Amino acid sequence: MPVHAPARSALIRCLLAGALLLLALGRLEAAPARRVRVGIFPNPPATFMDRNGQAQGFLVDLLREEAAREHWELEFVPGTWFECLDRTRAGDLDLLPSVAHTPERDAYLDFGQVPSFTMWSILYAHPGARIHSILDVRGRKVGIMLGDVNGEHFKQLCAKFNIPCEFEEFGNQSDVLAAVAAGGVDAGVTANTFGYAHESEYRVERTSVVFNPFDIFYGTAKGRNDDLLAALDRSLAAGRKDPDSSYHHILNRWLNPDRGRSMPPWVYRTGVATLALLLVAVGTVLVFRRRVLAATEEVRSLAAGLERELASRRLLEERIFRVAEGVGVSTGGSFLQDLVRHLALASEADIAFVGERIGREAGDTIRALATFQDGRDAENLEWPLPGSVSEQVLKEGICVFPSGVQEAFPEDPGLRQTGLQSYVGAALRDSGGRVLGLIGVCNRHPLSNPTLVASLLRIFSARASAELERQNAEQERLELERQVQHAQKLESLGVLAGGIAHDFNNLLTAMLGHMNVAQLKLAPESPALPHLESLERIIHRASDLTRQMLAYSGKGRFVVRPYDLNQVVREMTHLLEVSISKKIALRFHLAEALPLVQADAAQIQQVIMNLVTNASDAIGDREGTIRLATSLAELDRRYLDQLYQGQDLAPGSYVALEVSDTGCGMSQEVQGRIFEPFFTTKVTGRGLGLSATLGILKGHHAGIRIYSEAGRGTTFRLLFPACPAPSGEDAPREPARPPRQIGTVLLVDDEQMIREAAGAALESLGLQVVTAVDGLDAVEVFTRQKDTIDLVLMDLTMPHMDGREAFQHLRRIRPDIPVILSSGYNEQESIQQFLGRGLAGFLQKPYTLQALERTVQEALARRGD
Repeated sequence: MPVHAPARSALIRCLLAGALLLLALGRLEAAPARRVRVGIFPNPPATFMDRNGQAQGFLVDLLREEAAREHWELEFVPGTWFECLDRTRAGDLDLLPSVAHTPERDAYLDFGQVPSFTMWSILYAHPGARIHSILDVRGRKVGIMLGDVNGEHFKQLCAKFNIPCEFEEFGNQSDVLAAVAAGGVDAGVTANTFGYAHESEYRVERTSVVFNPFDIFYGTAKGRNDDLLAALDRSLAAGRKDPDSSYHHILNRWLNPDRGRSMPPWVYRTGVATLALLLVAVGTVLVFRRRVLAATEEVRSLAAGLERELASRRLLEERIFRVAEGVGVSTGGSFLQDLVRHLALASEADIAFVGERIGREAGDTIRALATFQDGRDAENLEWPLPGSVSEQVLKEGICVFPSGVQEAFPEDPGLRQTGLQSYVGAALRDSGGRVLGLIGVCNRHPLSNPTLVASLLRIFSARASAELERQNAEQERLELERQVQHAQKLESLGVLAGGIAHDFNNLLTAMLGHMNVAQLKLAPESPALPHLESLERIIHRASDLTRQMLAYSGKGRFVVRPYDLNQVVREMTHLLEVSISKKIALRFHLAEALPLVQADAAQIQQVIMNLVTNASDAIGDREGTIRLATSLAELDRRYLDQLYQGQDLAPGSYVALEVSDTGCGMSQEVQGRIFEPFFTTKVTGRGLGLSATLGILKGHHAGIRIYSEAGRGTTFRLLFPACPAPSGEDAPREPARPPRQIGTVLLVDDEQMIREAAGAALESLGLQVVTAVDGLDAVEVFTRQKDTIDLVLMDLTMPHMDGREAFQHLRRIRPDIPVILSSGYNEQESIQQFLGRGLAGFLQKPYTLQALERTVQEALARRGD
């Protein structure tokens, strides 16, 4: 049915009203939009507020697009970087764009899983600062933004390269570039997005120092707004994969603004005029067509050059990243190998290596510590230094041979064997300037950019030098620890040997005492006397063993007096001759008029015999020579510090005794163990050996130095402190034997066998004996019988109260009481602290009945003095 115009109009109005009603109802039913507060800080072109107070930037546009899809109502809250960070942390802001991961921020922020953009850091310099590489910032002032990750990355980079510089912090990146342009700082660090977008606004120079690419994310307070991050992750993941997505369009619009910029009106007017002229001059265009084609080719050539320049810049950036990665690895066993690998990749070298210098004379060599060749780790070689290109590097510090290195160093076999044409090397020095080795890169073709390679090598050489110095210091520390442990082990064994000798001497004292008493009670014609005399000799031989053990423990100064060392050697000439092979010649070179030395002649002769028999064993069945020489030497601290470990001698005059042979010599490993007890290289070797020698020398405050080399013989040099000649006769005088006296002796010893044996011996001399089991018991007994006791014979080492403390108590009770001390240790070791305190005598265990009688009678005779 036809519809009239008025009716049709009414129908249309009804339909429109219905549609509007439905739309209103739909809006009422729809969920309200979520309000999202977003922090905006000055970081153009990523985020910033324009002059009209509107949020701008590519991250803002990405967020607006996502808000439209998710029905978010965005509220942009401006502030500084730190203000936005604090508000987000407190939960006042829901989202914070452009946040980089750091360990500190991970503690209080949640980040999206998909980065919104990848940035890197770039260094700008003042035009007059002449900063072209990171090495040029040494000692300069560098501006960074407060709390900015780009500045922190640059600080870390300078620390890795050991480049000191001063940092000044600014509120934003605009202030950083403004300070660089004004000369307030020499250089400044910004993000590449900000720098590329605004560098033309400031009078600054972009340097080639580009470093530390890092991803930025959207962030929110810990445990909040996970749905916001999840939605943004979905959108970013899809947009980054599709090159035609709105994500890439937004980035292109902000980072490449010229692409979307419309032409100004005058361009159109000029184009119209030009078109008219072209129509009029079409004939002229045809004439000059060839010139146009030539110009077009020139433009294409220029474009190709620009492409090559961009490719070169990308290669440079890759190399810088490679340098940062190479020198930034932590120290460790594989550090140097990782270093040369990154060096080879950064410099595009066929071979890269780090080597250390071995030796200090004409026979010096270079030993490679890490080698990277033809794309893989290679074997480390060793080559002679004289005549090589390495020798030139160590002399000059750095050498660059872009080509023809084989012709320059024809005597270098390594260059010929590997077919090398170019070489760049740098010397490695420690903090004191001492040469440690070198680092180098080599190629089988000439270098196209030797300056760049030399710059890279300087950077890597600084890091390699620091690592070599660290490794050397660590090796020295370990060696010192080994020496200390070795000295402690010898000292512990010495303490053990001294203790065993002391206890063994107690046993021998008891045996010798009972045996001497038995000898007195037997008739001179008794058949048992020869057996007892043999037993006495055996006991004395056992006593010699304890003296060796005391000598090893460093407590072996027995009968010490001034001796002529030459005379000590001459007295044993015959004994030495019969102790060595008939094929070996014994030679003496004894200096005249040597000073005397304080020594126990028997102990020194034992040392000489030990060294000579060892020298004979080293020569073996071959013909050879053993040389004994004496001399006088003035030794300073530098020389004495080179003596065998554990010896502390003062500078001054020393009488030296050298025992040298033409035998097989010793390796470094053997030399390090020769003074260990029971260590030997002989099939039949046994006993304390040279360890007792070392103990005897320590007891004489003497030193020893060893010169030996495998296959070239050995020299032992003994050093005895010289002393002035004593007045009067050298030989000690025998004391006059006083008449026998009668009295009471307090015998103090914790060993019952000692009390029984010594008590019997004293009673055989006609003395009365009172005993005590230790120092406390001795003080109690003496307190009760102080008026009847004439003499005290007391052991030094006892439980509860030792002889030293008991001696002091007894002297306080009766200052005139004579006290004889006895010990299994030697006299010098035992009575040092009693000198000048009225000690009546000392008996070293084991002692004979004759020694006991003489010492007791001398003490009783001096009672009234």
